[in-house]
Amino acid sequence: MFNDREDAVESQIMLKEMMASQLPGYRVSYRLSYNHNESLLDQLLEVARQRLLQDYSNFFLWLAGIELAPNWFREGLELIVISYDAFSYVFDSDLRKHISQYTQDISQCRKVLLVAHSQGNFYGNESWRSVYQTFTAGIAWDQLKLMGMVSVATPASQVGYPLSYPVDQQSVTRYLTLSDDLVINLLRSVAFGPLPANVTNSTVSDDWKNHSFGMSYVLGDPSGQMLREQIRSVAYSLETLPFDRQPVDSTALASAGYDPTARILEIQFVGSDSLYRYYDVPESVYQDLLSAESVGRYYNLAIRGQYPSRRLN
Repeated sequence: MFNDREDAVESQIMLKEMMASQLPGYRVSYRLSYNHNESLLDQLLEVARQRLLQDYSNFFLWLAGIELAPNWFREGLELIVISYDAFSYVFDSDLRKHISQYTQDISQCRKVLLVAHSQGNFYGNESWRSVYQTFTAGIAWDQLKLMGMVSVATPASQVGYPLSYPVDQQSVTRYLTLSDDLVINLLRSVAFGPLPANVTNSTVSDDWKNHSFGMSYVLGDPSGQMLREQIRSVAYSLETLPFDRQPVDSTALASAGYDPTARILEIQFVGSDSLYRYYDVPESVYQDLLSAESVGRYYNLAIRGQYPSRRLN
């Protein structure tokens, strides 16, 4: 909210610096998904601050017409509403770009983790909905944890949407909202429905609204550390589309592959071409499978029924 591209780039740099060396096992690239729309609420708040408004609860009394709004508020609202007519186009245009980028990355067997701030969480949720409706070679993307999301200062009432396996959504979504985030608290005061606050900082932010991604959340204590932990937790829960597998000498198993970061073993069987994933598998089990004198016997003794699994097609 109320960020220009320069602000967004600065937030991206702060995120990159915060997560440096925090994700061993990953080669991480950072991309900025910027939306050009500005929030009505945040623009009015900035005008109010300049007018030295003391009681921000008056905002919604004025918006609802319960109390007569001062001229500066009505004039500011008229200007914003005029400029806001193009919002639906901007939202659709930016959203299509976001979805296209995420889908391309996932199709190339990359893992996607969105760190969304404020209004960007609406874009993130809609991107989530669209991306997880995709199919590849008969595999429904919502069967896998291909994209995660960490919501910061979110005005939304949820993070993402349910997947085929409800536990998947829980493992790849987190959120962080300060108890004194003025923007989110104003929305909550009129039953807008944001997720409840879940952190109180001991530090004082340079942002008077306690809403900025960098000053209030990344640099806050303990919010900065909590954000790092949330990103790590989601990152190591993600998986990719079917990855490279090695042929194996077996009458039952056709090929096997392994993701050491996510500890996922993927096995394709002979004949039916059915593809299974086994979760939380030590890498040593995968190596032993490849070198076993009887691959099928080793699979039956050491893998089958020993780990959580699911069929992908």
